[in-house]
Amino acid sequence: MVKIISTESLLEERRKGTFQQDVPFVVNGEQLIVVKKIVNGEMETLEFVKPVGEMLTSGSLEQFKDLMKKTVLDVEIGREAVPVLYKPIYETITDPTFPQVLDAKWALYGTVIFSDHMEGEEVKFGALNAESGPVARILTQAAGFEITKEIQAFNSFYIVEIYNKAMGEAHNAKLNDMHFGPIIGYSYPKAANKTAFQGQSTDPLWVRMYLTLNQAVVDAQTAKRPGSVLLASSLDKANIEMALKGGYTINGTTYPAVTGISTVIYYDGWTTTVGKKTYTYPGVAQGEAYLIRPRRGFKELIKQDLKIESNVADLSRLVDAQIVGYSFRGVYAAVEENVQKITLKS
Repeated sequence: MVKIISTESLLEERRKGTFQQDVPFVVNGEQLIVVKKIVNGEMETLEFVKPVGEMLTSGSLEQFKDLMKKTVLDVEIGREAVPVLYKPIYETITDPTFPQVLDAKWALYGTVIFSDHMEGEEVKFGALNAESGPVARILTQAAGFEITKEIQAFNSFYIVEIYNKAMGEAHNAKLNDMHFGPIIGYSYPKAANKTAFQGQSTDPLWVRMYLTLNQAVVDAQTAKRPGSVLLASSLDKANIEMALKGGYTINGTTYPAVTGISTVIYYDGWTTTVGKKTYTYPGVAQGEAYLIRPRRGFKELIKQDLKIESNVADLSRLVDAQIVGYSFRGVYAAVEENVQKITLKS
């Protein structure tokens, strides 16, 4: 059975389970932890006895830490709203000692063969091969906002909650773009990495997609990089899933299910407007798809996951607190060795 992964399917999955995670944050240089807990899709939040404005301006560091716990949980609510979709493609490697630029030593894989051994012959030894691809670089991703005295004076603390959730959404949206971007944005100069639209113009669209997906599976296998994950646009969802399901008979021809594809990821990108500027992360275009051999040539590199940090007060600018979220992450993607680009339209 083919596994379908989309924002909607992952949100539905989270609604069914119970999850708990320690989330680190920093206040005035002190490392702290808040527990994130989700029960049946509902995330537990903190309830305060005192008004938020009083907690912020009381001068009590302990009350400010409590306020920051809520901030961190609000950011996590935002992250839950924009789930990361790339996990079936990438292997995650976490190492706080990563340098800024890395050679692809972790993209090595072993090749070993057993053979009949004749007395006196030398045993055949295995070898290490490496995926070819770009050198990976750890990048700093950061965003922030300020809690001003105007927010306090006009009792506009709901704005802070909006900022918190937006930060979480933006972070996960950036992660999706970081990991899908190398695949979607690659030029695919070699014909061997491309599969053209198959079938006749008189065929139903899903039949042509069926023939095209089958041909892409064959093309990837012929190139000795068999793909099992299909990255596509949700605008092609209905026809793709008809093609993958198969079992239909048209004019005496029966179309069995497409074999070899175990997972479909629908990624349509993300757009937001900050001030007067609009930022867009492109998704998979309608009529295009990518058949991917996962894991071996795709690495998610985490030196530090998202951390929220705050310092109190910058009186010269009437700022009561600055909230900054930052992470150190990198991506390694050997696209040419592992991806078949598919055209799903004329």
